[in-house]
Amino acid sequence: MRAGLFGGTFNPIHKGHLMVAERVLHRFSLDRLYIVPCRVPPHKFPAFLAPAAERVRMIQLALPADTRYCLSDLEIRREGRSYTIDTVDHFKMWITPGAVLFLMMGMDAFLEIHTWKSHRRLLEAVQPVVVSRRVDGRMHAGDDVSLMDGYIRSELSGDYHYVEEKFCWQRDAENKIHLCPTQPIDVSSSQIRQRIRDGKEIVDLVPPTVNAYIGQKGLYR
Repeated sequence: MRAGLFGGTFNPIHKGHLMVAERVLHRFSLDRLYIVPCRVPPHKFPAFLAPAAERVRMIQLALPADTRYCLSDLEIRREGRSYTIDTVDHFKMWITPGAVLFLMMGMDAFLEIHTWKSHRRLLEAVQPVVVSRRVDGRMHAGDDVSLMDGYIRSELSGDYHYVEEKFCWQRDAENKIHLCPTQPIDVSSSQIRQRIRDGKEIVDLVPPTVNAYIGQKGLYR
C-alpha cells in the first residue's frame, strides 16, 4: 500500500490545496491520501484558527467523491500541540501498517524540518514530498533543486544523492526526499481570510460548497 499524509491548518481549505493533493495522488500512485487538519500547529500562533469542527466540515465539503481521499481527525482529537512524528507513528502502527508513507509539505516547511521534533526518525519513517508552487514566475524547478540540495547536505545528511530523472534525493531504497513541482496558483488561506474581512468575494478561490458554508457560518469576519 502507498499512502500519503497531507497535514495543515486548512484555514480554510482552498483550490490550491485540492490541486496539490490531486497532483501528488497521481504522481506517486497513492492508494490513499489522508487529509490531516491539525488542532494546534507547533510553529504558528493559533489565535487565527477557525474552530476545529468548522475546518473539518469545510474539508468534508471540499473533498472529491473519490474513495482514495480520506479525512483524518487524529490531530483534532489529540490533546495539546500536534507534532508530525506523533501522527506518523500512529499511522504506521494503527492505520497504514506496512505501507510506504509519503508526507506532503511546502518548501518553507521542509527548509525548517531539521528543527522538528525527532526529525531524523521522521525522515526514516516517511518519504517527504516537497511541493513547490512558484506564483511569481521568478524561480523554476532548477532553482528549487539547488535550494533543496544545499539544505539537505548541510542540515540533514551528506549521504543523500540527487537522482535527476526521479526528482528526488536518495540514501537507500527506502530513504527518499521528493521534489514535486506543481502548476502555480495564486491562492492562500491568509489571502482568503483577508478578502473576507475586506468584504470581497472568494468564489474563485474555494469550492462552491466551502464558499457557501463560510457565508452561512459567518467565518473569518
